[in-house]
Amino acid sequence: MVDGISHAAHRPLVVLQPTTFCNIDCQYCYLPDRANSKQMPMELVRRIAVEVFGARLFSGEVTFLWHLGEPLSVRPEFYEKAFSEIARANEVHGRGYRHVFQTNATLMNEKWINLIQEHRVRVGVSLDGPDFIHDRQRITRRGKGTHAAVLDGVRLMQAHEIPFGVIAVLTDYTLDYPDEFFNFFRMHGIARVGFNIDEIEGVHTSTSFLNENVVARYKRFLMRIIQLSDISNGAVRFREVWSNLRSIASGVEPYRLANKPFRIMNFDVDGNFSTYCPELVAAKSDKYSDFVMGNILRDSLDDLPNSPVFQLVNREVEEGLSLCERTCSYWNHCGGGEPSSKFFQYGRFDVSETTTCRIHRQATVDTLVDYLERRMADGVVG
Repeated sequence: MVDGISHAAHRPLVVLQPTTFCNIDCQYCYLPDRANSKQMPMELVRRIAVEVFGARLFSGEVTFLWHLGEPLSVRPEFYEKAFSEIARANEVHGRGYRHVFQTNATLMNEKWINLIQEHRVRVGVSLDGPDFIHDRQRITRRGKGTHAAVLDGVRLMQAHEIPFGVIAVLTDYTLDYPDEFFNFFRMHGIARVGFNIDEIEGVHTSTSFLNENVVARYKRFLMRIIQLSDISNGAVRFREVWSNLRSIASGVEPYRLANKPFRIMNFDVDGNFSTYCPELVAAKSDKYSDFVMGNILRDSLDDLPNSPVFQLVNREVEEGLSLCERTCSYWNHCGGGEPSSKFFQYGRFDVSETTTCRIHRQATVDTLVDYLERRMADGVVG
């Protein structure tokens, strides 16, 4: 027990904002300051590492995810210094850890390849599928598509045998093109894909998933994706399929990173920290003090459970999870969903179903169960 919290987080995800800047201008982006080139001072990196490795809140391997801005818009030399500071801070602890970049890949070059290989950095790429889908949303500040530049970065990583996964954001437009979506990733040898839906977050105050028939369209889209994946013997593995298949087959609740405290720790470019969803870093709220639960230059992470902001958020998140468990038949497959989705839709956390729940969670499970039942009826699945 840590100051009244039942257990510390195992294998925490530590999200670091190296810069608020992003070199492109995605139309659904939730970050407010992506034209600001501010960078995280090395003093902050050093202090974060010392606190994370020494905190009683965490156990097990630490993942440092460089995100909340385009991490490759900071020079490689920044990471050489940052990785050195983190390694030095860990000398007295001997903890396992790893680094991850979540990138749009448009700035990938040989220097980045060398750094990624030398430090064994894992990579996630934001890529929404074929160009006619991707370039509707993921554009430059001059309104030009970024698809070709992303593919250049992808091909460079593939040429150097650097593994990576892809996160694709679905809009309602994507739902009409399941074959093109799937075949794009297969054709380009991209085997691991997860997708999110464009939702109300931060400065992105709308979503394309409010149309009356969008759930039915999403189910048709996903059913076709599952069929194509099955036919191709899993040439492209979709996170939404395999993660939900485990809960459907075993009945065991999924492990949820975002709705339990300390499993995710977020540090913005100024050293302000919070737990729960990284998207809350972009949120503004008088009630929740903009979700600032402390600042690493003056506050210890082990004091986080005593933060009034944390206590308010934690209490409401737990009330919302309790409501989900009591009222939602999808609980065993979902585990309560993301607090950020609840906040951005309702302005609070002590609520249950959201638009994201209905589509990305519930409709996904329904479609998988339907597909499996059809296969069983055909005698294919025993």
